[in-house]
Amino acid sequence: MARKARSEPRPAREESGPTRETAAKLRRDLVRRLAQEGRLGREQVRAALEVRRVWEAFGRGLFPATSAFSPVGGRKRRAAFVDPVERLTRAEEAAWRLRYRPWAREMAVTVAAGAIRTTRLQLILDIVVDNHGLREVEGWYRMRHGSAIEHIRAALHRYAEIAGWVDKPYPETRMSAAIRVNPENRMGKEEAEDEDENEEFSSFG
Repeated sequence: MARKARSEPRPAREESGPTRETAAKLRRDLVRRLAQEGRLGREQVRAALEVRRVWEAFGRGLFPATSAFSPVGGRKRRAAFVDPVERLTRAEEAAWRLRYRPWAREMAVTVAAGAIRTTRLQLILDIVVDNHGLREVEGWYRMRHGSAIEHIRAALHRYAEIAGWVDKPYPETRMSAAIRVNPENRMGKEEAEDEDENEEFSSFG
C-alpha cells in the first residue's frame, strides 16, 4: 500500500544557529537591565560601557581593512599587519592604557569564589562583554547564587576607582570574597612570565 503523501512540506532544518556575537546582541542588554533595577550604580555602568568599547575597538583593529584586499593593477595586495593599538582613536588608546590595562591585569589575578576557578576579569567578559545572564554564568563556574553580581559590582567599582571616578574602595562582602593570586607562587619564574604574556594578550592588557 502506497504511503499517504504529506499535506504540508517538512520545514527546512537549520544548519547552524546565530553566531556568539549575534546571539549576544539579540538578548536584552544585561548592563542596562541591572542599571534599571538599581543593581549597578552610575559609575559602575560607566565602567562597564568603557570596557565594552575597548573590546569593540580591539576587535575592529584585529582585522585588516577590506581595502587591503582590493586588486591593484590586476593583482591582489597582501594585507600588512598593523598593531591593533595603532588603530585605536586617541580616546580609545587613553582608555586602554590609563584605565583598562592596569585594571585588567589586576582582575586577571583576582580569583572569584566558585567550584571552578575563574577570575573577575573572566566574569566581566562573560557578563558585560558577551551579555550572558548571571544565573547562567554562576552555573558554568558552580558559583553560589547571587555571588556573580557582587563580583561584577566589585570589579566595575575598581575600574571606576582606577579611573578616578570614585574615591572610596568597594565594600567587599562575604558574597564578593575573592583571592589575589601571584603566578610566581604557583610555578617557576619563567613559566609565570609566559603566563603573564598570554593573559595580557587575551585580555588586551
